Amino acid sequence: MAAISYAILAFALVGGVVCLAGAFLLRRWSLVQPQRFQASVPEAGPASILRWEERTRTGWQRILERVGRVFGPRDSVRLSQLRQRLTWAGYNNPRAVGLFIGAKVGSAILCGYAYTLYGLAVQRALPHLLLLSLALALVGSFLPELWLRNRTQARQREIQHALPEVLDLLMVCVEAGMGFDAAVGRVTQHPEAHRSPLHQEMLRMHLEIRAGRRREEAFHALGERTGVEDLKAVVGAFIQTDRLGTSLGKTLRVHAESARLKRRRRAEERAYLAPLKMVFPTVLFLLPVFFIVAVVPALLRLLEAWQKIGR
Repeated sequence: MAAISYAILAFALVGGVVCLAGAFLLRRWSLVQPQRFQASVPEAGPASILRWEERTRTGWQRILERVGRVFGPRDSVRLSQLRQRLTWAGYNNPRAVGLFIGAKVGSAILCGYAYTLYGLAVQRALPHLLLLSLALALVGSFLPELWLRNRTQARQREIQHALPEVLDLLMVCVEAGMGFDAAVGRVTQHPEAHRSPLHQEMLRMHLEIRAGRRREEAFHALGERTGVEDLKAVVGAFIQTDRLGTSLGKTLRVHAESARLKRRRRAEERAYLAPLKMVFPTVLFLLPVFFIVAVVPALLRLLEAWQKIGR
C-alpha cells in the first residue's frame, strides 16, 4: 500500500512539474505567443471604480473561482458575512468570495501535501503521516483568514489616519462656498487619492451619487464598506446635517477636531505600550546572552578550580 501511495504521489509531483514547465515556456518562449489563442476584444473606455474588468482575470484565478464555487458556503448569511469582510479589506468585486474560498482550499491542499513531499525528499517513511498532513492542512486553511484579518486591520488604520486631513479639506472647500458634492469631488482629486483607501471610498461614494443613488444610501454604504467606527460617526453626522439643514462647515470642523484628537490619543497609547511590548523580546533574546557573557566565564574558572582541587 505504501508503494502504491508513493507511486501516485510521484506521478502527481512529476505532472505538476511538467505543467509548471509548460506554463513557464508559454510565458517566456518568444516563438509561442499567447495572444494568438485569445479572442480579439475591442478596446474599452477608461476604467471606472464602479466596474470590474473581465480581462484582468488570469488562469489560476479562474481555477480558484471554480473551486470556491464548489466548496463555498450555501448559507446566504455566511456568504454575506464573508463578502462584508472582503469589502472591509478593499475587495468589492463579487468574485472575490469565490477566489478567497478557492485560496483557502488550495492553501490547505498545499500545506497538507508538504509533509508528504518532505518524506519523498528524504526518501524514508515518516511517522504519523496522515495525522500531521491533516494538521498542516488545517493550518493552511487558516492562513488566508489570518492574511485577510491583517489586511483589514491595516486598511482600517490607514482610513483612521487619513480621516482628519480629509475632513479638514472638506471643511475648507465647504467654507469657501462649494457644495458638498463638489467638495468631495475636489478632495478625491488630491494626489494622495490614488494611494489612500479613504479617498478611493469617497470617490466611489461620489460616483454613486452622480449615478443617481440617494445621498443617504451612499453615506450608509460608505460606512459599511470601511467598517471604521469613527467614519460611521462622521457619516451619521452628515446624514443628520442633510436632513435638518444645519451648517455643514461647523459639523466638519467639530468632527475634524475630534478625529485629530483621537488620532493623537491612539499615538500616545501606542507610545505607552511600546516599553511593555519590548519586555518579552528583551527577556527572551537579550537576557540569555547577557547571562552567558557574564556567568559562563566564571563557571568555567570554577570548574577548572574544582578539577585542580580534585587532582
